[in-house]
Amino acid sequence: MKAAMKGGSKQIERFTLQLSVTGSADTDPLFVGRFPARKDNTLDARFDGMDGSPIPLPGGLKYADDTFVTRFFLQGTTHVDALGHAWYGKHLYNGYHQSTTATATSYPEAVTGLRDSNGDGDLEATPIDMTYGLGAADITAAAGAGIAGRGVLLDVGRHIGDDDNRLPTDYGISLEDLLSTAEKQETDLRKRDIILIRTGSVERARDPTASYDPLDEPGLVFSEELVQWFHEMETPVIGADNVAIERASQMIDGSVYFAPLHGALLRNLGISLLEILDLQSLSEACATDGIYDFLFTTAPLNVPGGTGAPANPVVLKATRTDENDDER
Repeated sequence: MKAAMKGGSKQIERFTLQLSVTGSADTDPLFVGRFPARKDNTLDARFDGMDGSPIPLPGGLKYADDTFVTRFFLQGTTHVDALGHAWYGKHLYNGYHQSTTATATSYPEAVTGLRDSNGDGDLEATPIDMTYGLGAADITAAAGAGIAGRGVLLDVGRHIGDDDNRLPTDYGISLEDLLSTAEKQETDLRKRDIILIRTGSVERARDPTASYDPLDEPGLVFSEELVQWFHEMETPVIGADNVAIERASQMIDGSVYFAPLHGALLRNLGISLLEILDLQSLSEACATDGIYDFLFTTAPLNVPGGTGAPANPVVLKATRTDENDDER
């Protein structure tokens, strides 16, 4: 990160890691039940000259405007999970009771919206004057503070994967895999690093010849050693290019668990999770010049009560040159 701060504009590469908010449900690696939103224009050149249209404005200015016309899932693309997003027992992160996940907000006027009133998946247009959200541990803390620090890419897909640098669909990433990847990359892991893990899932989702199932994608697998390592390293944020950071379904001591690391990392350790990252271009640049650390910044949208929110991470990475080799 020192090199990224001091290298100068000619020695810095910039990467954004966000997938499109309005992407295609056939190509984006999205979780079951979520899909990219669709937007539509409410005003554009089609309205020019129509009676009652505000185009043009006094003085001749014209403009276009738009809105989302389908459900907009806050975790339907690249996003940060709120610490209250997942829990077990009756308490969230920091001891908040699970009842706070259904905190009501009332509005003076009702607005027509879509709601699943019966919990059966059927949406009905209904006047909405009350909504529910997280009353504690919501996404506003991350949105207000932002996330910035030394980021490190662990390209496990390139280190262990196939000829396409992708992990097999059922692969579980262990602590040993993370450490061996860092060793092969000659990457120094430090306390409070923001750790990004590349599996190759985004590339597989975009590959029309590949079979893709978000519930079967590779990811971290639970172990006490892995959780303890994150704790000792004081890891603030973990990101990955899959839908859940971890394997969706895992076998632990003979029993099946769904996303057990969400409970361990969000609830117990207060580690923010950044999911569905586009790491392809960044990973190719890192592999080319051998520099896998960088300045990482992002902030999720400020959505009070949100269980998560879209984010557009920005990476500033030094490139290897004779002048900055000693500044890594």
